[in-house]
Amino acid sequence: MVKNRLKVCSLVAVSLVGLISSCSGSSNPAAPTSASGLLSDVQFALPPDGVISLKVPAPTPQSPAFNAETDDMTPTLIASNSDPSYVSGDGFDFTYDFEIYKVAAGGVTTKVGATRSVAQTPTTTSYTVPAGDLAQDTSYTWRTRVRIGDEHGAWSDAATFQTPTLVTVDAPILLSPADGAEVSTTRPQLTVTNGAVSADAGAVQYDFQLDDEGATFPNPVTFSVSRSGGTTTSASYENALARNQQFWWRARATNGTVTSDWTAPFSFTVSATSSSGPRTPDPAPGQSLPLPNESAIIAAMAVTHAVELADSCIEEGGSWDFMDEAVRQLRLTDTRWGYNCKRGDCNHVSIDVVDYFHGIGDGTDSTEVYIIDIISAVCPDGNQDWSWQDQTDAT
Repeated sequence: MVKNRLKVCSLVAVSLVGLISSCSGSSNPAAPTSASGLLSDVQFALPPDGVISLKVPAPTPQSPAFNAETDDMTPTLIASNSDPSYVSGDGFDFTYDFEIYKVAAGGVTTKVGATRSVAQTPTTTSYTVPAGDLAQDTSYTWRTRVRIGDEHGAWSDAATFQTPTLVTVDAPILLSPADGAEVSTTRPQLTVTNGAVSADAGAVQYDFQLDDEGATFPNPVTFSVSRSGGTTTSASYENALARNQQFWWRARATNGTVTSDWTAPFSFTVSATSSSGPRTPDPAPGQSLPLPNESAIIAAMAVTHAVELADSCIEEGGSWDFMDEAVRQLRLTDTRWGYNCKRGDCNHVSIDVVDYFHGIGDGTDSTEVYIIDIISAVCPDGNQDWSWQDQTDAT
């Protein structure tokens, strides 16, 4: 048993649990020595000691301390061993518990993983934090205590340290739609100014979040694109957004190891109607309007928007720019033009087809449409070109 291995000045074997001095007349062991300069505001944010059942002084943190920056992301926490006043600890199976806390703004602390335990070593006892537990450029505090079995002493004073910045992956800066803007398209491009990244950051992607329920993003959709090599990066949500609706969006950067914080959110509103022109009156009951031939608009766009046309293969990561502009220009001639919702389902919009509503009413979710293919290509792995092919009877 443990008590048979004790060495006390009176040569009487007693248990460390509940140890009372008989040599000095004191009813309490020596108080833990304060680690001068180690204490900080975060000390008071840490959980309390609980019931102290092992009456030995707390260990003393040595390093890292005083908010020193560590050399890497796997620092070794070193503490001077507890020195029981009336017993020799050399013969005991002391275990040292280590706890690490992340320190946020305002001194709020969050425990990193579980309490970690190591066996005592001579003079000092240490614990090396494994890779992946700590984040770079972050403040941490740590503490330690002595334990034998289920009996433990008081926690030490807290020591603080800062992790280094090894790789820079800064958050992007939201650019457009600007905060509070109104957009006419239901497929707005979200554009950010690229944040700084260090040369060793590797491949960086931007994560975008979009939500229509508020700036806290209670129910967001998340989509990602690779960071461009230029000054800005753009992304679009795959589905059309609802009109007359406010949306919030934000972005962050990650290389898979280092992830920036989310940006502060911007909001924008999709207008109730698009920028558009006149509308052809409804046909007589039982009749359909004829299909207008607007092939000249698409042919002209193939010249003025050649870059957007070449990049219009969505399946290869292309953009909606050509389709969006085509729909905008067609609607300037007649608001019956619009995107083609596959079989009336506007959660699935054709990537190369527009439609023209030829029936009576507002045409919302209607299948009474002409279907016109305006981009001719074998996508993916094809060269996009303009087209004007009536596919109504083929679908």
